[in-house]
Amino acid sequence: MNIINNTFLKPMTDSQLKFPLLIVALLLLFVLPFSNAQAYDKTSDFKVVAYHVDLRVQVMPMPTLKALATEVAALGFNTIIMEWEATYPYKKHSIISNRYAYTPAEITDFIKHSESLGLDIIPLQHNFGHAEYILMHPRYAYLRAQKSVTKAHKDYSQVDPTKLDEARELFTELYADILSTHKSKYVHIGGDETRILDCNNCKKAWGKDGEKLGTSKLYVNYMKMIAEIVTAQGKIPLLWSDMIQKHPEAIVDMPKNVIYIDWNYGWAHDKFTTPSVDLIKKHGLTFWGASSIRSKPDDFHMTSWNYHMNNQADYIPYAREAGFKGIVLTSWSTSGVYGYNWAYPMNEVVEIFPVRQAYPNAYPNDGFRMNVKAFIAALNPDNPLVPKDFAEQYAQERFGLPAQQAADLWAILSSSSLNEVVAIGSKEYSGVKALTDKERHVDESLAAVRKLQSQLYKIVPQRNQQEFAHYQMQVDFREFYLSFRQIQDSVQSTSFTEKDRVVAVQQLKQLLTRADMLNKRFRKLFAGALYDSEITKLGEHRNAKIEYLLQRLSKQR
Repeated sequence: MNIINNTFLKPMTDSQLKFPLLIVALLLLFVLPFSNAQAYDKTSDFKVVAYHVDLRVQVMPMPTLKALATEVAALGFNTIIMEWEATYPYKKHSIISNRYAYTPAEITDFIKHSESLGLDIIPLQHNFGHAEYILMHPRYAYLRAQKSVTKAHKDYSQVDPTKLDEARELFTELYADILSTHKSKYVHIGGDETRILDCNNCKKAWGKDGEKLGTSKLYVNYMKMIAEIVTAQGKIPLLWSDMIQKHPEAIVDMPKNVIYIDWNYGWAHDKFTTPSVDLIKKHGLTFWGASSIRSKPDDFHMTSWNYHMNNQADYIPYAREAGFKGIVLTSWSTSGVYGYNWAYPMNEVVEIFPVRQAYPNAYPNDGFRMNVKAFIAALNPDNPLVPKDFAEQYAQERFGLPAQQAADLWAILSSSSLNEVVAIGSKEYSGVKALTDKERHVDESLAAVRKLQSQLYKIVPQRNQQEFAHYQMQVDFREFYLSFRQIQDSVQSTSFTEKDRVVAVQQLKQLLTRADMLNKRFRKLFAGALYDSEITKLGEHRNAKIEYLLQRLSKQR
């Protein structure tokens, strides 16, 4: 086992990271609107060009959120979809609002600021799936979908769709609250990934319809009820389309004013069974499309640059040809799958924790700006997006890099070594106690990433150093993760010995020393863009497995 090499973990100097948040915010306010030669023509194919903000985790302070609005407006977006979740200051249901919740005045000020830039602010309020931030509270236990016969398995992510009257009462109040501060004619009612449509009560409700039609009716009846709530409040409902594509049998009963959003982050158009174009032809539905700059499998140690850039290049022309009326750029902070910290009695939740968190998308000097610009560029039907060409041009113009270094940067970011899954241990459920040499490639992956890391630090940006520093941070996190994965691979192998244990303990201690260096760099890079307490939690999330393994192997008491 080799002692970990940290030669390339060079933090940016203070001079490179000296720009205070106030100065950057002023630059966003005054410079960006006038340096926007590639901005999207708002009179083009898509009437709505929306930027999605996910505040489930990685919540931005209000000055940062306003800086984000300033920049996306300058780039050419005309809409922001705000997934406030527990950061919204609910009135009658204040228990839902978390520690990072904005004040009513902050919400109003943000919307006023955004509207002054020509942005329509559409709120997204979950009501069916992805509702764990509501259902975790005992106050709303009566709405939880229960799938298991016993209490051994609990998942508080979804409302029971058979409880229409109870859900109607709650969500009428929640929508009235959130719509009181938003002037947009639209409201996003979520509706995606409602996977517990076979709950205990659900199966009873299928009745003579059977599972296929019964499931579709359950979904449609519930979302119809939600759509009617917001329609009665003068709004047009937007709905993620994955579930209606998967269960379209009862779609004729959906209200005609619903607009469906087909989200596709790089897969076949029939991933959700029925392609959206088929539903348009058969039922005359109105669709928007959505691509992404952060989604599965992204994590703090994995950013799939090539995958997401190709998504922009491939999907936007498809959305145009399909006749979609709007297009959305999504950015997911987490997959929306949570772990639970339970307390006795066993139906009470202490807290929920996201299983996966992507590298933060927080302004100013955002590390994903290149992909956002690629999305805007892809909206031009006369100039198809070629990710490699676009990335190299962006690097030359944004960072002042010569052509060769711009090409090298894209070769680094698009390398599969930065996002491939690295397996350790044994093969799951196979009865085989060890992986094959082909499946165990931690050493090769780590060597490849260290080579990329070395190449990246030879590229010196002439301007926008803070934005460039995010690329270094992402690659360094990847190297750090694989360094730990290498230790895990040894510890979980069948040949692990007492001698190896002593070496592993020393390696883990060295890794935690490096973790402190990375945490300090990360804190400096995101100062003002995220709350200090969030930055601390992200560091704890990244390093928890290292701490636990060290305690186990060193027999700390």
